[in-house]
Amino acid sequence: MFPLLTLLGCFLVVDEDSFPVQFASLSCNRIAECQRGYYEAEYDGDMNDCTDDIEDAIDDVDNDCDFDDDEARDCLEKVQAATCGDLYEDYPSDCGRVYDCSWDWWF
Repeated sequence: MFPLLTLLGCFLVVDEDSFPVQFASLSCNRIAECQRGYYEAEYDGDMNDCTDDIEDAIDDVDNDCDFDDDEARDCLEKVQAATCGDLYEDYPSDCGRVYDCSWDWWF
């Protein structure tokens, strides 16, 4: 849990270049924490594979969409603060507003 709390300070500055890395790192830590079986099955416990996968998914859409840094910051903060149950039931809706696409770029 300590690395996750440390990451929160990094979210004070969020821009289009830093968001994919920050989101991937946070998401993979939360997946490993909250969905351990999926994490192990999908990524064989390899954090780099997980973050690469998520960064690639974001890179696929960010060229075609406008980025909102305020929504990105809100997304990161809410993913960080959410319980595992919250993440399982409904990923924070702010994450869907980071890019102005109609396609759900996150999970």
